Amino acid sequence: MLVGFEAAARQLSFSKAGDEIFLTQSAISRQVKKLEESLGLVLFERRHRALELTEQGRVLFEAVNESLNHLSETVASLRKEFTQRGVKVSTTTSFAALWLVPRLARFRAQCPEVALHIDADNRLVDLKQGVVDIAIRYTSPDMVSADSDVFLAKEEVFPVCSPALLQRSGRKLTCIDDLQHHTLLHLGDPQNAWPWLQWPYWFEQMGADLPLNDIGFRFSHLDQLVQAATMGHGIALGNSPLVDSLLAEGLLVAPLTERLVSPRSFYLCHGPRRDPEVQAFVNWLQLAMSRPE
Repeated sequence: MLVGFEAAARQLSFSKAGDEIFLTQSAISRQVKKLEESLGLVLFERRHRALELTEQGRVLFEAVNESLNHLSETVASLRKEFTQRGVKVSTTTSFAALWLVPRLARFRAQCPEVALHIDADNRLVDLKQGVVDIAIRYTSPDMVSADSDVFLAKEEVFPVCSPALLQRSGRKLTCIDDLQHHTLLHLGDPQNAWPWLQWPYWFEQMGADLPLNDIGFRFSHLDQLVQAATMGHGIALGNSPLVDSLLAEGLLVAPLTERLVSPRSFYLCHGPRRDPEVQAFVNWLQLAMSRPE
Protein backbone atom coordinates (compact mmCIF):
# COMPACT_ATOMS: atom_id res chain seq x y z
CA MET A 1 0.00 0.00 0.00
CA LEU A 2 2.76 2.47 0.85
CA VAL A 3 4.43 2.01 -2.54
CA GLY A 4 1.16 2.72 -4.33
CA PHE A 5 0.46 5.72 -2.08
CA GLU A 6 3.96 7.17 -2.63
CA ALA A 7 3.64 6.88 -6.41
CA ALA A 8 0.15 8.46 -6.39
CA ALA A 9 1.30 11.29 -4.11
CA ARG A 10 4.33 12.01 -6.25
CA GLN A 11 2.41 11.86 -9.53
CA LEU A 12 -0.84 13.32 -8.09
CA SER A 13 -2.59 10.79 -10.30
CA PHE A 14 -3.83 7.27 -9.70
CA SER A 15 -3.50 6.46 -13.41
CA LYS A 16 0.12 7.61 -13.70
CA ALA A 17 0.98 5.84 -10.44
CA GLY A 18 -0.53 2.64 -11.80
CA ASP A 19 1.50 2.92 -15.01
CA GLU A 20 4.67 3.44 -12.99
CA ILE A 21 4.31 0.37 -10.79
CA PHE A 22 2.38 -1.78 -13.29
CA LEU A 23 -1.02 -1.72 -11.59
CA THR A 24 -4.38 -0.49 -12.81
CA GLN A 25 -5.80 2.87 -11.80
CA SER A 26 -8.53 1.15 -9.80
CA ALA A 27 -5.98 -1.01 -7.95
CA ILE A 28 -4.05 2.08 -6.85
CA SER A 29 -7.31 3.77 -5.81
CA ARG A 30 -8.29 0.76 -3.68
CA GLN A 31 -4.84 0.63 -2.03
CA VAL A 32 -5.02 4.31 -1.09
CA LYS A 33 -8.57 3.94 0.21
CA LYS A 34 -7.55 0.97 2.34
CA LEU A 35 -4.57 2.90 3.70
CA GLU A 36 -6.77 5.87 4.61
CA GLU A 37 -9.20 3.56 6.40
CA SER A 38 -6.44 1.83 8.35
CA LEU A 39 -5.00 5.18 9.45
CA GLY A 40 -8.32 6.91 9.98
CA LEU A 41 -7.07 9.84 7.89
CA VAL A 42 -7.91 11.50 4.60
CA LEU A 43 -4.69 11.61 2.56
CA PHE A 44 -5.98 13.07 -0.72
CA GLU A 45 -8.50 15.69 -1.69
CA ARG A 46 -10.21 14.16 -4.69
CA ARG A 47 -11.26 16.78 -7.19
CA HIS A 48 -12.55 16.54 -10.73
CA ARG A 49 -9.72 14.93 -12.72
CA ALA A 50 -7.20 16.01 -10.09
CA LEU A 51 -5.70 14.98 -6.76
CA GLU A 52 -4.21 17.09 -4.02
CA LEU A 53 -2.51 15.95 -0.83
CA THR A 54 -4.01 16.93 2.47
CA GLU A 55 -1.68 18.18 5.17
CA GLN A 56 -1.61 14.69 6.73
CA GLY A 57 -0.98 13.25 3.24
CA ARG A 58 2.02 15.55 2.71
CA VAL A 59 3.54 14.54 6.04
CA LEU A 60 3.12 10.84 5.26
CA PHE A 61 4.40 11.25 1.69
CA GLU A 62 7.64 12.90 2.85
CA ALA A 63 8.27 10.12 5.37
CA VAL A 64 7.43 7.30 2.94
CA ASN A 65 9.38 8.88 0.05
CA GLU A 66 12.49 9.26 2.19
CA SER A 67 12.20 5.69 3.47
CA LEU A 68 11.73 4.20 -0.01
CA ASN A 69 14.67 6.21 -1.38
CA HIS A 70 16.87 5.00 1.45
CA LEU A 71 15.73 1.42 0.88
CA SER A 72 16.43 1.71 -2.86
CA GLU A 73 19.92 3.08 -2.22
CA THR A 74 20.65 0.30 0.26
CA VAL A 75 19.55 -2.40 -2.18
CA ALA A 76 21.62 -0.82 -4.97
CA SER A 77 24.65 -0.69 -2.70
CA LEU A 78 24.23 -4.34 -1.73
CA ARG A 79 23.87 -5.36 -5.36
CA LYS A 80 26.99 -3.38 -6.30
CA GLU A 81 28.95 -4.96 -3.48
CA PHE A 82 27.82 -8.41 -4.58
CA THR A 83 28.68 -7.86 -8.24
CA GLN A 84 32.07 -6.37 -7.34
CA ARG A 85 32.93 -9.15 -4.94
CA GLY A 86 35.78 -11.32 -6.03
CA VAL A 87 39.25 -12.27 -4.94
CA LYS A 88 41.46 -9.19 -4.74
CA VAL A 89 45.12 -10.04 -5.37
CA SER A 90 48.02 -7.68 -4.70
CA THR A 91 51.33 -8.35 -6.42
CA THR A 92 54.24 -6.68 -8.17
CA THR A 93 53.85 -5.24 -11.66
CA SER A 94 56.37 -7.72 -13.04
CA PHE A 95 54.74 -10.79 -11.51
CA ALA A 96 51.34 -9.66 -12.76
CA ALA A 97 52.55 -8.96 -16.30
CA LEU A 98 54.91 -11.91 -16.77
CA TRP A 99 53.41 -14.72 -14.68
CA LEU A 100 49.81 -14.08 -13.62
CA VAL A 101 48.19 -12.44 -16.66
CA PRO A 102 49.48 -15.09 -19.14
CA ARG A 103 47.82 -17.78 -16.99
CA LEU A 104 44.42 -16.14 -16.43
CA ALA A 105 42.76 -18.33 -19.06
CA ARG A 106 43.86 -21.42 -17.13
CA PHE A 107 42.46 -20.00 -13.91
CA ARG A 108 39.16 -19.11 -15.60
CA ALA A 109 38.88 -22.63 -17.02
CA GLN A 110 39.38 -24.16 -13.57
CA CYS A 111 37.42 -21.58 -11.53
CA PRO A 112 34.88 -19.94 -13.87
CA GLU A 113 32.74 -18.70 -10.97
CA VAL A 114 35.50 -16.72 -9.24
CA ALA A 115 36.09 -13.09 -10.22
CA LEU A 116 39.68 -11.93 -9.90
CA HIS A 117 40.76 -8.35 -9.17
CA ILE A 118 44.49 -7.79 -9.73
CA ASP A 119 46.16 -4.86 -7.96
CA ALA A 120 49.62 -4.61 -9.55
CA ASP A 121 51.81 -2.24 -7.57
CA ASN A 122 55.30 -2.54 -6.14
CA ARG A 123 54.21 -0.90 -2.90
CA LEU A 124 53.32 -3.19 0.00
CA VAL A 125 49.65 -3.32 0.98
CA ASP A 126 48.65 -3.79 4.62
CA LEU A 127 46.72 -7.07 4.50
CA LYS A 128 45.19 -6.51 7.95
CA GLN A 129 43.01 -3.72 6.53
CA GLY A 130 41.20 -6.21 4.30
CA VAL A 131 41.60 -4.06 1.17
CA VAL A 132 43.07 -7.08 -0.62
CA ASP A 133 42.56 -10.77 0.10
CA ILE A 134 45.84 -12.24 -1.09
CA ALA A 135 49.31 -10.82 -1.68
CA ILE A 136 51.96 -12.50 -3.83
CA ARG A 137 55.16 -10.99 -2.54
CA TYR A 138 58.70 -10.95 -3.84
CA THR A 139 60.81 -10.76 -0.71
CA SER A 140 63.47 -12.34 1.45
CA PRO A 141 62.67 -15.13 3.96
CA ASP A 142 63.25 -12.87 6.97
CA MET A 143 60.43 -10.56 5.83
CA VAL A 144 57.65 -13.16 5.92
CA SER A 145 55.80 -14.96 8.67
CA ALA A 146 56.67 -18.62 8.99
CA ASP A 147 53.26 -19.26 10.57
CA SER A 148 50.95 -17.67 8.00
CA ASP A 149 52.88 -17.03 4.76
CA VAL A 150 53.48 -19.76 2.19
CA PHE A 151 56.60 -20.26 0.09
CA LEU A 152 55.77 -20.43 -3.63
CA ALA A 153 59.03 -20.46 -5.58
CA LYS A 154 62.67 -19.46 -5.42
CA GLU A 155 64.09 -16.99 -7.94
CA GLU A 156 66.84 -18.01 -10.34
CA VAL A 157 68.55 -15.45 -12.59
CA PHE A 158 70.12 -16.33 -15.96
CA PRO A 159 70.65 -14.87 -19.46
CA VAL A 160 67.73 -15.11 -21.90
CA CYS A 161 67.18 -13.92 -25.44
CA SER A 162 65.04 -14.44 -28.50
CA PRO A 163 66.06 -17.47 -30.59
CA ALA A 164 65.76 -15.22 -33.64
CA LEU A 165 68.49 -12.95 -32.23
CA LEU A 166 71.09 -15.71 -32.24
CA GLN A 167 70.12 -16.77 -35.76
CA ARG A 168 70.14 -13.19 -37.05
CA SER A 169 73.42 -12.09 -35.47
CA GLY A 170 75.35 -15.23 -36.33
CA ARG A 171 77.27 -14.81 -33.07
CA LYS A 172 77.62 -17.84 -30.89
CA LEU A 173 76.50 -17.88 -27.26
CA THR A 174 77.68 -21.11 -25.70
CA CYS A 175 79.64 -19.77 -22.73
CA ILE A 176 79.71 -16.69 -20.50
CA ASP A 177 82.68 -15.18 -22.36
CA ASP A 178 80.54 -14.99 -25.51
CA LEU A 179 78.29 -12.40 -23.82
CA GLN A 180 80.88 -9.68 -24.44
CA HIS A 181 80.09 -9.91 -28.16
CA HIS A 182 76.35 -9.29 -27.70
CA THR A 183 74.17 -6.31 -26.83
CA LEU A 184 73.14 -6.54 -23.19
CA LEU A 185 69.80 -5.27 -21.88
CA HIS A 186 69.91 -3.63 -18.46
CA LEU A 187 67.41 -3.13 -15.64
CA GLY A 188 67.52 0.34 -14.12
CA ASP A 189 68.12 0.14 -10.37
CA PRO A 190 69.34 3.51 -9.03
CA GLN A 191 68.83 2.42 -5.41
CA ASN A 192 70.72 -0.86 -5.95
CA ALA A 193 67.70 -2.72 -4.56
CA TRP A 194 68.14 -5.76 -6.82
CA PRO A 195 71.88 -6.15 -7.52
CA TRP A 196 71.41 -9.83 -8.48
CA LEU A 197 69.40 -8.65 -11.52
CA GLN A 198 72.36 -6.56 -12.74
CA TRP A 199 75.03 -7.80 -15.13
CA PRO A 200 78.07 -6.73 -13.03
CA TYR A 201 76.82 -8.66 -10.00
CA TRP A 202 75.88 -11.69 -12.11
CA PHE A 203 79.31 -11.73 -13.78
CA GLU A 204 80.99 -11.44 -10.39
CA GLN A 205 79.00 -14.34 -8.91
CA MET A 206 79.81 -16.45 -11.97
CA GLY A 207 83.51 -15.69 -11.56
CA ALA A 208 83.66 -13.95 -14.93
CA ASP A 209 85.83 -10.88 -15.50
CA LEU A 210 84.23 -9.36 -18.59
CA PRO A 211 84.12 -5.80 -19.90
CA LEU A 212 80.59 -4.50 -19.43
CA ASN A 213 78.82 -3.62 -22.65
CA ASP A 214 76.66 -0.70 -21.52
CA ILE A 215 75.76 0.61 -24.96
CA GLY A 216 72.49 -1.35 -25.12
CA PHE A 217 69.12 -0.44 -23.62
CA ARG A 218 68.13 0.24 -20.02
CA PHE A 219 64.58 -0.25 -18.67
CA SER A 220 62.86 0.86 -15.48
CA HIS A 221 60.59 -2.21 -15.28
CA LEU A 222 61.44 -5.89 -15.53
CA ASP A 223 58.49 -6.72 -17.79
CA GLN A 224 59.71 -4.09 -20.30
CA LEU A 225 63.18 -5.62 -20.19
CA VAL A 226 61.82 -9.08 -20.87
CA GLN A 227 59.60 -7.84 -23.68
CA ALA A 228 62.64 -6.23 -25.32
CA ALA A 229 64.45 -9.56 -25.10
CA THR A 230 61.58 -11.43 -26.76
CA MET A 231 61.68 -8.87 -29.58
CA GLY A 232 65.35 -9.59 -30.22
CA HIS A 233 66.86 -6.33 -28.95
CA GLY A 234 69.56 -8.04 -26.90
CA ILE A 235 70.41 -10.42 -24.06
CA ALA A 236 68.60 -9.88 -20.75
CA LEU A 237 68.93 -11.34 -17.30
CA GLY A 238 65.65 -13.18 -16.93
CA ASN A 239 64.34 -14.68 -13.73
CA SER A 240 62.49 -17.89 -13.12
CA PRO A 241 59.59 -18.41 -12.55
CA LEU A 242 58.60 -15.17 -14.34
CA VAL A 243 60.06 -16.12 -17.73
CA ASP A 244 59.16 -19.82 -17.56
CA SER A 245 56.12 -19.56 -19.84
CA LEU A 246 58.08 -17.56 -22.43
CA LEU A 247 60.77 -20.25 -22.41
CA ALA A 248 58.16 -22.99 -22.75
CA GLU A 249 56.53 -21.20 -25.69
CA GLY A 250 59.88 -20.72 -27.43
CA LEU A 251 59.68 -16.93 -27.34
CA LEU A 252 62.84 -16.94 -25.25
CA VAL A 253 65.76 -19.33 -24.92
CA ALA A 254 68.32 -19.74 -22.13
CA PRO A 255 71.55 -20.48 -24.02
CA LEU A 256 73.72 -20.91 -20.92
CA THR A 257 73.42 -23.39 -18.08
CA GLU A 258 74.74 -21.03 -15.39
CA ARG A 259 72.07 -19.78 -12.98
CA LEU A 260 72.21 -17.54 -9.92
CA VAL A 261 69.83 -18.23 -7.02
CA SER A 262 68.82 -14.82 -5.71
CA PRO A 263 68.25 -13.98 -2.02
CA ARG A 264 64.56 -13.38 -2.74
CA SER A 265 61.67 -15.72 -3.35
CA PHE A 266 57.93 -15.54 -4.02
CA TYR A 267 55.51 -15.97 -1.13
CA LEU A 268 51.76 -16.17 -0.70
CA CYS A 269 50.46 -13.94 2.09
CA HIS A 270 46.88 -14.18 3.39
CA GLY A 271 44.55 -11.37 4.36
CA PRO A 272 41.79 -11.83 6.95
CA ARG A 273 39.27 -13.20 4.44
CA ARG A 274 39.17 -17.00 4.23
CA ASP A 275 36.29 -18.36 2.17
CA PRO A 276 35.81 -20.82 -0.73
CA GLU A 277 36.54 -18.15 -3.39
CA VAL A 278 39.85 -17.19 -1.82
CA GLN A 279 40.77 -20.80 -1.20
CA ALA A 280 40.02 -21.69 -4.83
CA PHE A 281 42.54 -19.10 -6.02
CA VAL A 282 45.10 -20.17 -3.41
CA ASN A 283 44.82 -23.83 -4.44
CA TRP A 284 45.16 -22.96 -8.12
CA LEU A 285 48.15 -20.66 -7.50
CA GLN A 286 50.09 -23.17 -5.43
CA LEU A 287 49.50 -25.94 -7.94
CA ALA A 288 50.38 -23.74 -10.92
CA MET A 289 53.63 -22.57 -9.35
CA SER A 290 54.66 -26.07 -8.36
CA ARG A 291 54.30 -27.42 -11.90
CA PRO A 292 57.12 -26.98 -14.42
CA GLU A 293 56.07 -25.39 -17.70
